[in-house]
Amino acid sequence: MLKTLILSFIVITSLVGCTYQSNVNYGKQFTTEQVNQIVKNVTTTSELLEIFGEPAVKSVLSETEEKWVYTYTGGKATAQAFTMKTTSDISTHMLDLLIKNNIVINFAETNNAHNMNMSVE
Repeated sequence: MLKTLILSFIVITSLVGCTYQSNVNYGKQFTTEQVNQIVKNVTTTSELLEIFGEPAVKSVLSETEEKWVYTYTGGKATAQAFTMKTTSDISTHMLDLLIKNNIVINFAETNNAHNMNMSVE
């Protein structure tokens, strides 16, 4: 009886400590300082390539216009085996650029944090 109780305690204690973690790293990181180097109606596509490298997406809008998108998603997610508690801290950083005749005519930067905590009771 005592051995069973001790064994049960050890198993339960080890399960409580089982936490699984996954890291998310998708795309190429860029900074707001890099974005601040862009000047509307001045910055060229060659300069964008020097600053950021190739975009994740290039869309042709017309003979003279393109949309370029740079995006990065990063963070971590964890799950605890015994309590079934999950948490995630993920952020997405995106830069959308409208280009006409190889010159940036408009752009928008977004940076969103996605935090989620769940548990099963």
